[in-house]
Amino acid sequence: MFVKEWSEKLTSETKQQFMDSPFWIEAANRGLCWENAVIDKLSIQEAVERMDEASVAVLRTFYSCFGAGPVSEERLFSLREELSGAEFRYGLIQLQNAGIVFALRQGWGERLYAMPSDCFMLWHPFLFGINKLPAEGAAFAHWEQRQEDAASKPLGRQLLAAWAELARTGTDLTAKGILPKKTTAKLMLAISFTDEDMAQAGWQSANQDPYRPAAAFLLKVSEHLGVLVHEKNRLRWEKNRLAEWFSEPELMQEALLLQWCLEDLLEKKPAMWHIMALLARLDPGTWYSEAAVSAQFLQLGLKEVDWEQSMNSCLKLLRVFGWVELARTEGGRMLRWTMMPLFMHQEQLPAMRPEPIMSEPNGDLLVPPGCTYRIRWELELIADRKSDDQLSVWQLNQSSIRRALSHGRTIPSILNFLQAASGGAPISPILQTSLTDWGKQDAGNVDKAKLLTDGYPVLPQEHQASGSFILRSSGRTLAGNEIMNHEDFRIERFLPELERVPTNWMQQLRSYHHSTRFEIMERALSWQAPVQLSMDDAVVAFVPARLERVDGGWTVTGLLREASANREVCLTPEMWQGMKLVAPGVSGFV
Repeated sequence: MFVKEWSEKLTSETKQQFMDSPFWIEAANRGLCWENAVIDKLSIQEAVERMDEASVAVLRTFYSCFGAGPVSEERLFSLREELSGAEFRYGLIQLQNAGIVFALRQGWGERLYAMPSDCFMLWHPFLFGINKLPAEGAAFAHWEQRQEDAASKPLGRQLLAAWAELARTGTDLTAKGILPKKTTAKLMLAISFTDEDMAQAGWQSANQDPYRPAAAFLLKVSEHLGVLVHEKNRLRWEKNRLAEWFSEPELMQEALLLQWCLEDLLEKKPAMWHIMALLARLDPGTWYSEAAVSAQFLQLGLKEVDWEQSMNSCLKLLRVFGWVELARTEGGRMLRWTMMPLFMHQEQLPAMRPEPIMSEPNGDLLVPPGCTYRIRWELELIADRKSDDQLSVWQLNQSSIRRALSHGRTIPSILNFLQAASGGAPISPILQTSLTDWGKQDAGNVDKAKLLTDGYPVLPQEHQASGSFILRSSGRTLAGNEIMNHEDFRIERFLPELERVPTNWMQQLRSYHHSTRFEIMERALSWQAPVQLSMDDAVVAFVPARLERVDGGWTVTGLLREASANREVCLTPEMWQGMKLVAPGVSGFV
């Protein structure tokens, strides 16, 4: 789920309590609310710098192993390494109190943890530092006989073509509640990605999905964008939502699509999350060596990860969705961003001013790259697309005009549209005559009683692009779960009988009788907390794991944390001089 969706589930009081966390001191002073702070790069950097060791360790563990989750508490705690259970718990509570990690309760009581999926890319650079990758741009300019895998059209452009085909063909469903095979076949011709591409990118359709993978993905993203609604016997267009989407700048569209793809495609694939986060640090338009990028993965310290397979899946996904271009050379494969979506809500160049189309007397319509999607949408109905390159070409002809008339358009409305799309430039008299003649010839062929007025939507009045298009996730994170109350996040709840423990045990290093030492170790063991031990003129941390009585005495086995290394040891009470029980968040840290 995304930040905005989490926000809708939280009360204003809870979100204000998040901002009371010491992690957000500077962000709160700047007047930021929680929703903005968690996706603001400066605030994220400040929060990480303010975190204690336990909070950083928990967050790194979460990201390393689970991406954005959700994950069960048992699984999360099983991966803690150097921290004691109480320290890990305290770090987790600190993150919960700041609204960085959320606790969920399943119906049968099991606790899960999750994070907003759109935070992953933003927080990653501050948790996993790597060396800056060298660009290969200068060298690439001199390479000869390079073989390139050109990027496909951007995913947003592919969706536009597919939606137009669906609107022209019709959205009626069969008796089984699915689109006819003839319709899905036409949709597949409108897009660049295939079933094989989706499989190689790691995407799987739901069990018993009646559609092939590429078609299933297309329809799923369309429904989650809110432009299509599934009804009993057809798919219905949400015209306002479609207009809002087409009013967003192209870069913002691609950013939202990438965000949705990450959330849906990469669930339970943390390796791919990390690769995407590393690729996001590359400069757009610059060539990089895939081998150099792959070498950076080792710096993350992640274990048992098949980087090569995950890298191939990520690059396949990015290429077929039009975001990355690949080149093969004698030195290996190269890659570069053809366009950089808003991975990290970074500031972009000002949106390109809308460019008018140019109409030719012969019916050709020359469409520059800055032409809005609203105009392209109508062109898909009234004209036939001949090319879709940097300068795209559509052609008006008698068959395309007949199609437009059958969907409720008129010759005057088409002329008005062409003049507006041309920036007010007059339409050639020759073209006007052709359109009028075609309209007259087809007037008798259009049955007014059967006009497909619901087929190809007429978009409502212009929407201003405000960047406020709300993207919806699959909702799987909260399915069957509820967000736990903020008041539950106190370390004291996880330290049983804290009030009965002598305060001097937790205040300073002191020497105790062997029986008291046993009690302190027993308490530390029940809390999964560390103790400080004074041994050989040094103070070290010790995390007990097992207490055993032996021949009238006792031993304790656990992890000894020294400055140089950690090691498992078995101690007897006479092996240390002083000791102190550490309750994280109550009596400090080791």
